Amino acid sequence: MQALIVGADRVETIRAEIDRVADRLGIREVDHWPGRKAGDGRRQLSRRTRLVVFVCDRASHMLMQHVRRQARELGVPMVFCRHSATELRARLAGLN
Repeated sequence: MQALIVGADRVETIRAEIDRVADRLGIREVDHWPGRKAGDGRRQLSRRTRLVVFVCDRASHMLMQHVRRQARELGVPMVFCRHSATELRARLAGLN
């Protein structure tokens, strides 16, 4: 299973926070879509995706709608945060 980070260019701290809870959520790998390319708005979520972390201040509204729609269809939880490890830590703590 995998997690997907959408937005931002540097995601080391976000990836580290996901790694902290990876065992609890059953996540084995983390993918990243920077969201800067026009084609990112047409990408499809993998069926293996179990978590989407959307970095709000680093990605477009249209990309957010596209990813949110797919996550809803697949039943994948989506976490919205700014580019902040502490904020993400708090949001991930609320997931099962």
